[in-house]
Amino acid sequence: MNKNRQEQVIGALKEKGAILPCPRCRNAEFEIIGEGMIAIIRKGAERLTSVFQPINPEVPVVLVSCNRCGYIAHHATGVLGLSRRQ
Repeated sequence: MNKNRQEQVIGALKEKGAILPCPRCRNAEFEIIGEGMIAIIRKGAERLTSVFQPINPEVPVVLVSCNRCGYIAHHATGVLGLSRRQ
């Protein structure tokens, strides 16, 4: 991930109030480690009823890791207002 994209992600997380310390070790330092997709597995005729209704059954995410304990958090890029291809 390039520096510009990292700054976009950090800005979006701050704007949404995602600034609390790590829920595991209370460390305040995090690192953006990349972007990915979380696959959504549908069973039978069940339908998604949340805001995550992509054409492909995946949710694009940004992965953020605690610098002390390695805890990884996923943040949906759509909710953050970030397009995966920015």
